Amino acid sequence: MNELVKVSSKGLLTLPKSIREQLNINIGDYLDVTIETGKVVLQKVEIMPKKIDRENEDKVWKEYAIRRLTKE
Repeated sequence: MNELVKVSSKGLLTLPKSIREQLNINIGDYLDVTIETGKVVLQKVEIMPKKIDRENEDKVWKEYAIRRLTKE
């Protein structure tokens, strides 16, 4: 499936509804963004807990970053 999207002046883009539905991407979901052979790749990731406790938000992101960096 190919869709054309436009990047805004702030670097934002909207994932088309058809793609969000096909990949079950919902409001509040997280996407891992990587570059592979000159392509931007978005991959849905599950971060536990699903609903982040705002008091511990930094801890969740640090844990995710550590896991992400150890993959590379």
